[in-house]
Amino acid sequence: MTPDLPPPLDPAPPTAPGAAPAGQGLVEWVRASRPAAAYVLLGLAALFLAATVALAVRSLRTTPADPAAASADPDAPPPPPVADPNKGSYTAGFVLTAYGFLVAAAAGAYLLVTPPRPTTAEQRTEARAVILAAGGLLGVGLMAAGVLLFWQWSDSLTGWLDRNEARQRLYVIVPLLLVVAGIGLVFLAVQPARAEERHNQFLRRLVYGTNLALTVLLLLLVLLVGNVVIARKVPNQLDTTETGFYTLSDTTKAFLARLPEPVGLTVIFPDTRERLVNDVRQFAYRAEDAAGGKLTARFVSPQTNKRELAELEAQYPRIDRNNPYGVLLTAGPDGKRHAFIPSNDLFDTNPRTGQLQGFAGEAKVLRELRFLADNEQKPAIYFTQGSGEPSVVPAGTAPALGGTAAQLRAFLDKAYLDCKPLVFPPDAAAPEVPADAAAVVVLEPHSPLPEPAVGALRKYMTERKGKLVVAAGPVPGPGDKGVARTGLEDLLREFNVRLGDRFVYSYPSDELPDYRLAVILLNRDLRNPIAQVFGPRTGGLVVSDVRQVEPLTAGPGFQASPLMYTPDGLVTWLSADPLGGAEANQLLREARQNREAARRLSLSQSPRLVGAVVSEGGTARAVVFGNGAMFSDQAVDRRPGAVPPTYDLMAASLDWLRDKPPLPTTVESKVYQEYQFPEPAAVDTTRLVWFPLGLGLLIVIAFGAGVWVIRRK
Repeated sequence: MTPDLPPPLDPAPPTAPGAAPAGQGLVEWVRASRPAAAYVLLGLAALFLAATVALAVRSLRTTPADPAAASADPDAPPPPPVADPNKGSYTAGFVLTAYGFLVAAAAGAYLLVTPPRPTTAEQRTEARAVILAAGGLLGVGLMAAGVLLFWQWSDSLTGWLDRNEARQRLYVIVPLLLVVAGIGLVFLAVQPARAEERHNQFLRRLVYGTNLALTVLLLLLVLLVGNVVIARKVPNQLDTTETGFYTLSDTTKAFLARLPEPVGLTVIFPDTRERLVNDVRQFAYRAEDAAGGKLTARFVSPQTNKRELAELEAQYPRIDRNNPYGVLLTAGPDGKRHAFIPSNDLFDTNPRTGQLQGFAGEAKVLRELRFLADNEQKPAIYFTQGSGEPSVVPAGTAPALGGTAAQLRAFLDKAYLDCKPLVFPPDAAAPEVPADAAAVVVLEPHSPLPEPAVGALRKYMTERKGKLVVAAGPVPGPGDKGVARTGLEDLLREFNVRLGDRFVYSYPSDELPDYRLAVILLNRDLRNPIAQVFGPRTGGLVVSDVRQVEPLTAGPGFQASPLMYTPDGLVTWLSADPLGGAEANQLLREARQNREAARRLSLSQSPRLVGAVVSEGGTARAVVFGNGAMFSDQAVDRRPGAVPPTYDLMAASLDWLRDKPPLPTTVESKVYQEYQFPEPAAVDTTRLVWFPLGLGLLIVIAFGAGVWVIRRK
């Protein structure tokens, strides 16, 4: 008699030793409670369907037109309705929720309609397949929703990163969270099926296919987000040259970013790959980027664009028909104001050998744009003459008591400023400043200006709201006693500026052995445009014989602010009379031994103010310097090719007074350099030959070891 045996057990699929595979509790619930799982999925499908209907209605709905926009004519047709500006987001939303409805409804219907498999093992396999299919497809839908919303709300990323609009970050974070949630759902849906991936071909294909799709989506997401963020934060052009040859100066960038009107830049050169043509082309590209849409660059080849070149020559007569190569600049909406820079002016050459030395196009373009910004009119800048000021008249005339400032005038003329001498007639009872004066400069007078001249300047400044530059150092008075008066002390007080009446001397040191020399810094903390022009390139100006210029308590209408000062820590002292070297050394020896003598000299390490600016209601009115000799021909460093920073200082001051963006009129040229290969004896053979070979061998061994380890597993 055969004993009754228990029914055979369902063969359990082999699993890895250790902990139970993840998600098996969910698998058992779907297998054992199949109808309940089906109803849960159908309920989720109902939620998706409700969201689909709501979003579809919002997507198709239009907003009635504003009644205020209706025409006053009763017979006129009513204005059309206005579409919802969020229609794109609603459309993407209802398409994705409809997708979710189809996935959830299909999975629920499958569990509800199809009969369960006969064995427990097959039921588990079926449950794992349903979880993988439904979870994976819903996860992909969430990721797609995140990507679509990220695309729809891409402007929010710009507002958050560029304009620091904090509320816009919600429209960036929500799509990313949807993508992360979709990735997590796909990952969790895959885990239960991994228990059978070794022996079930169907599930293995599903798992591997899901992993491949997930990897591709993750790679696309990383590339998308990475490229968007990097594109917003990293420049799209990198200058890899050691000297920064293809990088615009900060001066040029600042000017181009503040262009007041549209500008066209047309490069007329052959379409070749020569170095010179490429330099001009690269400059045009970078200028267009720096202008932020205000400058448009285009390229015309005299060989392939002959018709277009002929049209340009007919419209812009300044183009040289015999040699049309160069850069054409046009300004204004109609582009009628224009300037042409010939190709020869774009490059620096050695006058003796004719060898190319550098690219000077950036400085030339900047200068011409400044001229076009002034409507091609040279502002008249008047320099007072007749009280010992340096002469600004053309060379060949008798120099004045204060020497000459002809080089400053030539420099300002190149900056398109029309410098003129201003001589008040001695017999005129009430002289006046010329009507076309954009500004008046009083430069280092050696004797007081006559009262009629002071009256003319007072009338010019008060009644005509004129602009004034006073640069007056401590000129010795009669008999080398005291400081000569300028005649402008009372006028400057009316503008809340006190012009000091003592010499500012420095304590001799290794850096400044002459007590008459002093270092002057620009007050960049003030954020005055004049001081901001120079940036870090001007550490300080070393000048001889300077006087204090102190802003007074602000009165009604005029605000005086410090512009220049001596450095903190530089020991300076004051003297009412000009001193010789022996006399100055004697006073300093006494000051070292006697505290009272030091007090009389006003020895101090604190900064002393030597320059000021005056504004009225935000409008520039005056600039006052405690030294005027630094602008004369005799005091500036005239190294070949060097431009004194004091010239840029004067030009920037005049720009500020004329309500123009102060910019240095000089931009350093890009110098061409030749690379010389090192001598063979100087080449490091070890690094050049053996190091690459050893590194390559090490890489091959590492890859081989990795393959061997994987194969062993």
